Amino acid sequence: MAPIETVLFDMDGVLAHYDFTRRLEVLAAGTGVSPTEIEERIFTSGFDARADDGAYTAAEYMAEFSRLLGIPVSEELWLEARRAGMTPDLEVLALARDVGARAKTAMLTNNGPVLRAHLDEVAPEVAAAFGAHAFFSCQFGTGKTSPAVFSLVLAEIDSRPATTLFIDDTPEYLRHAGTAGLRTHHFVGIDGLRAELSEFGLI
Repeated sequence: MAPIETVLFDMDGVLAHYDFTRRLEVLAAGTGVSPTEIEERIFTSGFDARADDGAYTAAEYMAEFSRLLGIPVSEELWLEARRAGMTPDLEVLALARDVGARAKTAMLTNNGPVLRAHLDEVAPEVAAAFGAHAFFSCQFGTGKTSPAVFSLVLAEIDSRPATTLFIDDTPEYLRHAGTAGLRTHHFVGIDGLRAELSEFGLI
């Protein structure tokens, strides 16, 4: 089996703990719209998923976000809520830096243009760890629900599927990565990830 030359990390659920409920609470406090209504209008409706797939610029996204909630929502409030719901996992990030001494590393997250533009403000530890190799589904016009995004990301960093390990906490995304030819690891905790990386001689 070919050695691993590239390791591709998911963000929410791997590099950072994600608390969706807390994010909704901060948005609700800032807008007066209930968490349930925000979830339904922004997320259940499919609007946010379309943004993840590149349907809007950052300005278009914020305008539609406000329209759907029926109240002007500032980018600052949006970022405050995203930051409140996201806690970088410093242990996993340290592991990623260790891997980076032996292999190429990159990040791929299903997220939209506002977070992409402000990752260094929302999660500076993540931004610092990956730099220009922090990739967002919105920039490719499709997310991890399609095998195509993995081919597009690997083309950006001149890597091959057979020598790339993709780490994610969502089985569906791992299946699509496998279809694209990548090797995969289902992240359920740092101990399992550390063992897998050690097996490949990456730490």
